[in-house]
This record gives sequence, C-alpha cells and structure tokens, in this order.
Amino acid sequence: MNKYLKIALLCFCGSLLLNTATAQTPKKDTINVGTVSALMRDSAHNYVLQSATMAIYKVEGNELVNYQLTNNFGRCQFKDMPVGTPLYILATHTGYQSLKREFIISPKTKTIDLKTFNMHRFDLNLKEVTISAVQAPVSMRGDTLEFNASAFKVDKDATVGDMLRKLPGVTVWADGVITVNGKKINELLVEGKPFFGGDNKIALDNLPKNSVEKVQVYQDKNDPDPVNPKTNMNIVLKKDKKDGVFGKFGLGGGTQQHYAGDGMLTYFSPKTQASVVGAFNNVNKIAGDVNTLMRFNSFKGEGINDDYHSDFRRTGANVFRGGGATFSQDFSKDSDPRQPYYKTNILRAEVFSSDLDNKTNTQSNTLVSLGNNGRLVQASDNTGHNNDFSMRSNGSYQKNSEHSNINASYSVNNTQSTSQASQISTSLNDLTQDKSQSLAQQNATRNSTNASGSIDLYTNRWNDWGTHKNKSLDAEFKYGFDLAHSNEDSKNITTFTATDATQNKYFNRQYQKDYDAGTHTILTNFRNVTDLLQRRGNRWLQVDLNNIIYLHYENETDNVGDLASGASEYTPNASLTNVSHYRTIDERPSVVLTKNYYKSLDNRYFKYWRFTAMAQEQFFEQTNEALQTFQNLSRSYQYFTPSANISYNNNQYGDYSKSYNLGYNTSVNFPTINQLAPLIDNANVYSITIGNLGLKPSYQHSLNFNYNYYDQKKKNPLNYNVRLSANLTKNNIADSSNYDELGRVVHRFINAADSKSAYYNGGINKAFNFKDHQFQLSGNSGVGYSQYTTSVNGHDYLTQSSNLNASAVLIYSWKSIWSAGAGEYFSGSKTQQGALSRFTNYTWTTNFGFAFAFPRSVFFNTRVNLNNNKTSASDHNVYYTIWNADLGYRFLKNSEGEIKFSLLDILHQNKSLENYIGTNSLTTTTANVLQQYFMLTLAYYPRHFGLHKKN
Repeated sequence: MNKYLKIALLCFCGSLLLNTATAQTPKKDTINVGTVSALMRDSAHNYVLQSATMAIYKVEGNELVNYQLTNNFGRCQFKDMPVGTPLYILATHTGYQSLKREFIISPKTKTIDLKTFNMHRFDLNLKEVTISAVQAPVSMRGDTLEFNASAFKVDKDATVGDMLRKLPGVTVWADGVITVNGKKINELLVEGKPFFGGDNKIALDNLPKNSVEKVQVYQDKNDPDPVNPKTNMNIVLKKDKKDGVFGKFGLGGGTQQHYAGDGMLTYFSPKTQASVVGAFNNVNKIAGDVNTLMRFNSFKGEGINDDYHSDFRRTGANVFRGGGATFSQDFSKDSDPRQPYYKTNILRAEVFSSDLDNKTNTQSNTLVSLGNNGRLVQASDNTGHNNDFSMRSNGSYQKNSEHSNINASYSVNNTQSTSQASQISTSLNDLTQDKSQSLAQQNATRNSTNASGSIDLYTNRWNDWGTHKNKSLDAEFKYGFDLAHSNEDSKNITTFTATDATQNKYFNRQYQKDYDAGTHTILTNFRNVTDLLQRRGNRWLQVDLNNIIYLHYENETDNVGDLASGASEYTPNASLTNVSHYRTIDERPSVVLTKNYYKSLDNRYFKYWRFTAMAQEQFFEQTNEALQTFQNLSRSYQYFTPSANISYNNNQYGDYSKSYNLGYNTSVNFPTINQLAPLIDNANVYSITIGNLGLKPSYQHSLNFNYNYYDQKKKNPLNYNVRLSANLTKNNIADSSNYDELGRVVHRFINAADSKSAYYNGGINKAFNFKDHQFQLSGNSGVGYSQYTTSVNGHDYLTQSSNLNASAVLIYSWKSIWSAGAGEYFSGSKTQQGALSRFTNYTWTTNFGFAFAFPRSVFFNTRVNLNNNKTSASDHNVYYTIWNADLGYRFLKNSEGEIKFSLLDILHQNKSLENYIGTNSLTTTTANVLQQYFMLTLAYYPRHFGLHKKN
C-alpha cells in the first residue's frame, strides 16, 4: 500500500510543482517589459470617459496582446507590453466613433504615453464607422459589461466554461459558481432564459465556445431588493447557433460483473428546451432527477472534481435504473432580460422515474453510560433488502408583466417500496452482567403519494405620473399545499430473551396503516402601504402588512393484530388499533417597519443602512380526536414573536464590497401529538416512548451576525464571509431516559432548564491568475457549542456538546490541459454529560488528484482519498484509502467519440464507517460497500449546433 501511495503522491507533487514553476518563473527574454498609458476624453465637452475599452494588438496578424477598461478618471495603463514591436491600440466606447493608433515602444525608454484620445460622438445623419479587422474584447453598454467572445482564443473543442475562464475579472470556481470582479453571479442565462433549469454546469460544460457571440453581465433590475440587486450573466449566441442538439450515449462493462450505461439527448432553440436522459448500473452511480443525469453526461464532465464516479460512501449493493425527460416552452415575445419588468411567459415540466434495489448488511456497536449503574455494551447485526420504485412529475408556469407576476408550480411523487430485514441485537450490563437478546424479522410493503403545489401572484406598484399618485400597492398573494397519502402493511416477529427468564417475550404483530396529511398555506403581503396616502411616496418609513396562515391535518387509521403462539389467526390489539384526526391552525399576522439611508457618489461608491423591525403575533391551535381517548386534546396558544434587523453595505466600485448584518429573531416550538400522547408499541423492546401531557412549548431567542467581503478587482479575487449566531431556548424540550439492567430504555419528553448554543461558520475563496495558470484556494470552518439539561434514570445532567469542522482545498489549472488539486477535511465532535459520560469522535480526510489532456485527444485523471477515524470507544485509529484513476481517448470529429478505462478502489480498501454520539452513548456502525473493480466504457457525444441557419 505504501508503495502505491508514494508513487501517486510523487506524481501529484511533481505535476503541481512543475506547472507552478512554469507559472512563476520569469521568462529569460526581456521583450515584454514595456508600459503604455493613455487618457480618454469626450471631444465636444472635454470630460473624461469612464469604462471605455482599450485593446492593444500586434500589427502583424492582429494578435490581441492585452485590454482593459478606463478607470473613473478616464485613464488606462498597460504593463508587460512587447518593446520594439509594431503595435496598435483600438479605443471604443458606446455612442462614440472608434479610434485606432499605431505605435512602437522604444527598447531604450521601455515606456510610451499616447496622451489624450479625443473621442467623437456618432453623427446620427451619417453611417456608423466600423473597423472590420478587429473588435473590442470588452465594452460597457449602459450599465451592462459585455465581453466579445471572438476576441478570446481557446481550443477548437472548448466549451463556454473554458471561454469564461479567459475573461478578465471572471472566475469559474470548481463547484460551478461564477464570480465577476468578486461578486457571485446569481443566475446564468442563455439567450435571456435559464438553460435547462438554471444549472450552471450544464451550460458551461456543453455549449461550445464557437457558438457564443458575447457575454453580458448586469444587475437584475427586477430584483425585489433595489438597494443591493443580484448580478446576472447572459450568454448571447450567434445568429446561426441559436439552436442545437447535444447528448451522450455510453456503455461499460467491468470486473466482478459490474456494468454501467447512460444516455442523454438534448435539444434547445430560442423558444424550446427538451431533454431525455437515462441510466442503469450496479456501481453506485445514482441520480434523483433529470438535471443530475444531465450534469453526469456533460461533454466536459471529467476532471479532478468529476461527480459521476461511483459513490464509495454509499452502503450496500445497489442496482439503479432511472430516467426521465424535461421540457420548457417560452411563449413570450423576444425582449431584453436586462430591462426592468422583463416580460416572461414560460412553461416547464419534468418527469423522472427510478428503481433502486439495495442489499445491506450492517453491524453496529453501542456503548451506553449509566453512571453508578455501570455501562451497557450493545451490538446488532442487521440484514436488509429494500426495493424502491418512484415516479415523479413536476412543472411550473411563470408569467411576468409590468404590473404583475404569476408563478405556479406542482410536484407529484409516487413511491412503491418493499423491505425485508432481520436483526439480532444483544445487550450486556458490565456491572450486573445482565444479558438480553432480541431476534427480529420485519417485512413491509408501502405505497405513498406526495403532492405539492403553489400559485403566487405579485403586483408591482402602478403610478399615475400626471398626478404623482400611487394607484396600487406592491403586494403578494400566495396559496400553497402539501399533501401526503400512504398505506402500509407490515409484519414484525420478535423474540426477546434475557438472563431473567421471566422477562422473555414473544411478539408476532401485524400492522395495517392508512395515513393522510396535508398543509395549506395562505400568505398575503402588502408592502409600503403608506405610499397610497402620499403623492410622492413615504420618504421616511416603509410600512408592510403581512399575514400567513398554516392549516394542517393528519388522519390516521391503524389496525394492529397479534398472533399468539400456536394460534392461526391474528387477534386485534386493543391498545394499538386506533383512528385519529389531528388538526392545527397557525396564524402569524405582522407589521414590518423599514428605514433606509443612502449615500453615493457616481462611479465611486454606494453606501446604505437598513433598519427593519417586525412585530408579529402567533396564534396556534391544535386538536386531536381519537379512538384511544387518552389522545383526545384541544389546546390554544398565543405568543408575541418579534424580530429586528440592521444591515450596512459599503460598495466601493472597482475595489471591494462589504456587508454587515445583525439580526434578532424569536420562534416557538409546539409539542406534537406523538410527544404529548403517543401510542406505545411494546414490540419495540429496546426502545419505548411514552407521552407527557404536561409538555409546554419552547420559546427561542436567536441573535445572528453575518459579514461578507467581495473583492471587485479584476485579477486575483478574494471573497470571504463570517457567520455568528447565539441561541437561548426557554422551556427546552429534552429527553428523559430510563434504562434497566437488560438495556431496555423508556423515553419521555420533558421541559428541561434553559438551553444555550452558539455557532460560527466562515469561508474564504481566493484565486490567483498568472496568464494561463490559475490557482483556486478555498477554505471553510465551523464551530458549534450547545449546553442543555438531560435526564438519565431520574438524575439531571448538564450536557455540553461541541463540534468542529474545517476544510482547505487548493486547485490548480493550466489552460484546459492540466489540473491538480489537494484538500484536507476535518470533522470532530465531543459530548460530555456531567460526570456520567464523555465521548469524542473525529475524522480526517485527505484528498488529492490531478488530470491532464495531452495531447488534446488523450486524457488521464486520478483521485486519492485517505481516511483516518478515531473514537473514544477504541484505542486504535482506523485508516483506509480510496484510489481511483481513468485513462481515456477522444476521437472522431469534434472529439465526439470516447473510450475510457477506469480503475476504481485500486488498493481494495474501501469500507463504511460511521460514528454517532448521543447524549450518553456512542455508536459505531459498519456496512458492506462497493469495492475494487475495473471497467471499460465506450461513449458517443452527438453535438450539432446551428440546425437552422439564420441570415
């Protein structure tokens, strides 16, 4: 094992160091040492021109050397320019005629000042002057930043993602998130519309670069928060590339009778998007929707972050079959998404089915501390076989106009499942030496249907500019529903034996359960109502009136019977057979007061303060009517749940953006019927829960602080954030547990002393760009602490729980040829229950890998995952390594064919290991998992863009 790890580590470090040295070592020649500066002015009014595009080209071959936009003072400066070489600079600006000037930087002075460019406005009576030889790579058109795709040279098989990595100020992070000058792109659009559900990676990894005309970056003028609107990116396709077909058909076979197959065929046009996908395999490649399979089947889905390799974390032997289709149609007329009140009229639909067969054998060991009553050492061995078939359909309709928006959606999911399980459980009290054992067999079939939907109507304020009056409100009306129906037939045969034979029990119990539940939500929001009373709106305070109602119900019918030893028929169980009707009404009217303060300087900075306070009253009623009379109850509650928020944003254009947010919130957690008065099933021998009709609601106070920093510089962006929260819960609902010597426990919910908790989360992302080299460094960390009271065997214990999570990832890429990455992940937790127990658990994971495509038709990638786990229940650390590798070859025109050989779990070490810390227990679980196999796959990627040529 050590030999293979050393070889892999050396390969990784060698490739990383080699390319790092290439990026950082200066060139031996001294050609690119020149400096060019210039100033842009309006020829008529003599004021400076901001955001004008300045691009420098070589005279010979029109090769682009560098480009930038002028700053707030109309100036630009280029460094590292070639000296002694004929160059020319092209100056462009919206509404002005282009200027071109040739020059040579002297090798002696190594600098040149091109002085002032006096830009002339277009004469509307004359034809526009154009320069056909070259185009400006970057330009500002109003408030939209535009990148000209043809100015950026990439490989002929490059995708949109490859091109975006070339754009100045644009960073495509490893997870598909896009930032421009440090600010996250909220939505990536293609031709003004979401591309197959809006998943960035589908557009980035499939659309070819040569189909793109330009890329637009702009603020969303339809954002409900005009003070700090989101930023969108729109990809404009060439006129003859606005429709196309792409997809994949793949099939593979491997050792240990492993197989995998998948396929996708996708069509898009300016109005229509449709796709069909499918997959089948027994190598843990499992998807839950169409978009996931589309990502898996993308043209550029390979690399060190490839998501579509076998999931070695999934337990059991799994056979998956799934497929579906998605469709969307745009009925709106062509319009510009950058404009306010952008009109849309889009219908979307999706259907997806999956069949998952799982066989799992699980072993678990639990250590339970009982203080002076010793410890319980428990073990269980569970063998299960589950088959789940599901069929889901969902759709949505969106229609936006100037004064109203309508959004409607639905989802229906039907699941049919069967399960068979057998379990052997044992318990030993190390102080009294009392032993017990449970042998259980369960068989169940279940059919369930879940349906949800909503219709949401927004109205935008309408003004009568003749009288300067507001004629309507900004309002929202929403109705939503979530319905569930299921029926289940199951049988449980349990044999319980103990050292005390009088405690032996036998159960042969049959269950028939019908369940119906639903939640209806009615929401009304009226924003800034005082504007109706004033001519020019309320300049001092915004007042919103909101109300939300939740109507919830649960109807359950349970028919339970017992089969006595030697009997032939089941006898009804009087204590478990039941019919119940549970209802709750939850209404929350509120008044929201908002005050904003602004301060800005054009093209320099924008600052604002926002103060928000909400006064909310919550009315909650719950009733239950049941055949079991002890479950009959009716209760009403009323609570005041206020909240307040202060936010500050400082946006220094072209430099950075900082935001601070401090919020206070309150909430109430009401006890459920299963906490107040549950049915007690004594066939669950080792764990029984009883009710507490005296249980009171818990009331939580929360204080939250958020800080975000976005670097808006075009090169080497830096983003980071900090999240802090503190919580205090009155009448905390906690668990009271009573164990006996045989390991049986009775749980009861109680209102314990106040609980306290505090959390920290932080993240940082930094990119370094050196021409074609890029490094991405990301880190995340989180710390949590909670303090609460629990009860064990009649004694109260102050319980303290803490956890720590941290990760650091470094990814390097060179053009589209080399990429390498290394990551370190740590997670640990500790729980101390007074003097009763103290348990710890931590896991270290180290990942590294690299991928290359050299020459372009050959690609290789490898990933190594080293795992280290330690718990307080064991004296030894558990180590195991997962090492995967792929070697492939792309062939045919446009690299549409692919053959790939994969080696998975090369060291044959994969294992399943999970640890769970309870208040006074520590459980370690292992299970069968997928292990070493090799596979050969063939794939074909059909790619045709521009099906209908446009003139």
